Amino acid sequence: MKNQAIRLMALFFLGMVAGGVLVTVTLGGQVDEITHNNQLLSQQLELCRDELNQLKKSLGEKEKKVVTGIEPHIAILGENMARLEEKNTILVLEKQVRQWLEPVKGQEVDKLNYSLVPQIIDNRAVEFEGANYQLKVQLVVIDTNIIIYVEAKKEKLTRPVNQPSEPDAEF
Repeated sequence: MKNQAIRLMALFFLGMVAGGVLVTVTLGGQVDEITHNNQLLSQQLELCRDELNQLKKSLGEKEKKVVTGIEPHIAILGENMARLEEKNTILVLEKQVRQWLEPVKGQEVDKLNYSLVPQIIDNRAVEFEGANYQLKVQLVVIDTNIIIYVEAKKEKLTRPVNQPSEPDAEF
């Protein structure tokens, strides 16, 4: 009788552990997705604040069209990535493209050198999670909001073997 009660309790606790593992696995994907959405919304909020500040500045100059926003569209070529990994990679690449084009914000559209905008990004590489992403500009639409379409190709990161700067001291 006592052994049977111990077995039933052991099975009960084993069921609790198995249920806990199942719940953790199920909720883990949802937590990843929510975390990604939170990062995306934070980035969008930051961009909206920047754009609002640029619009406030340009209100005083009604006749002039001023660059107020940068909208990159990234496509990753030839890679079979997990959906979340691809979204995070695109998020990082978009942030880097915006950072490179930040000096263009606030400039008048009419006075902007159109040929330099794609050259800022074209053939540059971004390192993320152990890989280099080579960027290639496909299309640029320049107005108060610069829209830029970029293709990214993943290349494995290769690092040279570190050479010691000084000879090893003997112990």
